[in-house]
Amino acid sequence: MSLNGVFPRDSSPPALSQREREPAHGEPGLIGEVVEASTTDFLAQALELDWAPAFGAFVEVATEDAQTVYGVVAHVQTAGIDPGSRAIMRGHGDIRDERIYEENPDLPLVLRTTFRALVVGFAEHGAIHQYLPPRPPRLHYSVFTCPPQGVRQFTAHGLDYLQALLTAPEVPVDELLAANLRATAHQHSDSAEFLQLAGRELAQLLRADYARLTSILRRCLAPVEVA
Repeated sequence: MSLNGVFPRDSSPPALSQREREPAHGEPGLIGEVVEASTTDFLAQALELDWAPAFGAFVEVATEDAQTVYGVVAHVQTAGIDPGSRAIMRGHGDIRDERIYEENPDLPLVLRTTFRALVVGFAEHGAIHQYLPPRPPRLHYSVFTCPPQGVRQFTAHGLDYLQALLTAPEVPVDELLAANLRATAHQHSDSAEFLQLAGRELAQLLRADYARLTSILRRCLAPVEVA
């Protein structure tokens, strides 16, 4: 199939908007801490309430044994720290939205934001592999958003990781694929070229489902906000 109708060669996806906020911890890229880990995914708690990486973004966890695990954010949630508690409405009168947090400074102490990332590969001793690592990331290790150079290096080794996203259980797979490709394209100097390459890879993976393929590819051109 031709992808030119979906990704015109002389066009790029819409520009991304960027929130102008620096996290309080100050260390570039540091976004959370691993609180659950398995071979296929890991759960991290964001360092700040409501400050998680974008859905579909690449994140990484480096350990002291020269292994870096790469993940793609597949779910973000804000809820009570105590598993048995639920958030209740705090607004009243003209107290709403941000003023609720101003009136209840204890909220960051009883709420937390978590994000789950699907493991899509790892780096070890300078080599990048797009398959599951021999061991999961360690608990309580720091999670960083992948810098643009890291994203480019990972995807320069191919796009085999798309297969892992395509077969992931219990996640909105099509939306996740599109979100990841939109964000990843903007880390490349030629966004349209990357999307053409990704489109060809997806065309092979979804060659028996043209309607689904087209739906995913068209979502790749939708604007998105990344933290």
